[in-house]
Amino acid sequence: MKIGSAFPSLLAKGRLPIKPTYPLLTVLNLLRMNDIAAVPLFEGPTDRRAVSGFSCLPMIMKMSKKAFQSFLEGPCERGSTELDSFGLDDDLESLLETFKKRRLGISLVSGPVDGELCVSLLSLNDLLSLYQTKQFSSDLVVEDVASPIFSLPGRTTVRKALATMLRLSHRTVFISGDRKYISDRTIIDRIFDPSFLDPFHDGPLKRAFDTQIGSLIKTAPIEVGARTSLKAAALQVRSKWVTSLTIRSREEVVTPWDLIMKPWQGGNLTIRPRP
Repeated sequence: MKIGSAFPSLLAKGRLPIKPTYPLLTVLNLLRMNDIAAVPLFEGPTDRRAVSGFSCLPMIMKMSKKAFQSFLEGPCERGSTELDSFGLDDDLESLLETFKKRRLGISLVSGPVDGELCVSLLSLNDLLSLYQTKQFSSDLVVEDVASPIFSLPGRTTVRKALATMLRLSHRTVFISGDRKYISDRTIIDRIFDPSFLDPFHDGPLKRAFDTQIGSLIKTAPIEVGARTSLKAAALQVRSKWVTSLTIRSREEVVTPWDLIMKPWQGGNLTIRPRP
């Protein structure tokens, strides 16, 4: 199935990308204030870069205060990473194979709109809507695709938690003994809180990374039964401000990756054209 057939309005409602010369802090504030996975950059038809939490945080962890301030004030392209890019005529199956290969559930989609090239993001969270339109279907239930909960003690510092998340390619981490989690977005919100960026205080970056994760704002996942269908689980994630579900009375979590990529990799995801 073609990406354009699955998402006929993707580019019509897409955001015009940000120029690579925009200040990085401006772009990171866009991430903080909006429910978007990344901000695409655009300098020409072949540009495939975007700024996300996971593109910036590994760099920031290694910086001194002086380098950090310069980094924020400099062009956002410094904090970008290259993404795969697709057109509306490319197959949805090819998109899923790219997600599988890169272990990253986000790509760019570009095409002409009213004579201008427009670029939008397409993520696993967007693909969850295809369960509702019956373009995705699976006979599996959530206990078939669930993963063990990844957790760390609440006293763990942001620096240590982030290093572990990056190494394991996890966007979320649960707090041990508390069925709530933080995410890379939570960490971005903390690091770029105005009080931590105040230039009149010493060591804002150190204070942010030395913060214990148990003190950060946590999100409570939605609990579902073990026999909940993947469609019903996908609708729960799409309708709530959450990125994870937990299975009731079990130490197991279900993420958008579990709901789409696991059945796809196992040959248990059926893709049909839009009715």
